[in-house]
Amino acid sequence: MEKHFSIGEMAKLHNVSIETLRHYDRYNLLNPDYINEKTGYRYYSVKSFIKIDIIKKCKAIGLSLDEIKEVMKDYSSLESILKTLENQKDIVNKKLDELNNIKNSIESLENDIKDSFKLGLNKVFTKYNKERKLIKYDYSGRYTQEFEINLRKTLVEVEKAYNNFNYQIVFATSYNDLIDEDKLTYIKTMIKPDNILDSDKRIIILPKGNYLTLYFDDTFYDTKKYYDIVIAYIKDNNIKVKGDFHEMYIMTRANNIGEIKSLAQVEILIED
Repeated sequence: MEKHFSIGEMAKLHNVSIETLRHYDRYNLLNPDYINEKTGYRYYSVKSFIKIDIIKKCKAIGLSLDEIKEVMKDYSSLESILKTLENQKDIVNKKLDELNNIKNSIESLENDIKDSFKLGLNKVFTKYNKERKLIKYDYSGRYTQEFEINLRKTLVEVEKAYNNFNYQIVFATSYNDLIDEDKLTYIKTMIKPDNILDSDKRIIILPKGNYLTLYFDDTFYDTKKYYDIVIAYIKDNNIKVKGDFHEMYIMTRANNIGEIKSLAQVEILIED
């Protein structure tokens, strides 16, 4: 006589929970071979062992229960199984690409924070940057409601176009206004995603070269004093610069009462 195993015995034999087996039953993925009409107890045969093995292997490669059900329905078709595996491999490769992008963003943020510790806050130093591509948006007037609304729209647009949330917000500020009028003027907004589509017509390139750079960690309402430090350094050391300043935000954080601080940097290109 064929031996039947209780749901508890099946759970122990296959290292799954009793609730998992009940869930498979409700899902019509793995039904008991026999149910005692009087007690309602579920019993499984040895044939169910193989089904559980298949389910566990399919789950291990990331298949959903619906996909596993399809595999088990077409278990005699190797072509169907091969197609399912190929589709799953494509999904896994896309996830790996996403994870690599996340890993690269984490490493970039980690390196920036470590650099700020190593080089110090509120201190001017020279940093070599490779050529960088950003997306340019021609609106300014920072600290206004209109600006904040435009910025939110821009960030949503970038998130949709590039399918990620890993980007830096960069502002260009007028060097001449700071020198001539002692005035901090924001002239354009830029976004630096991890990767930029070459087809994007709003690309602006920050040239490679040595940049005077200063890290600061403060609210974004009180940044002019950091520009003043860099300008004083330029004058004291008779350094020739070109172009405008860039104010680049690395990491913004807020506490539970809404106080905001940002790790950011101010930079300007040194003439060759």
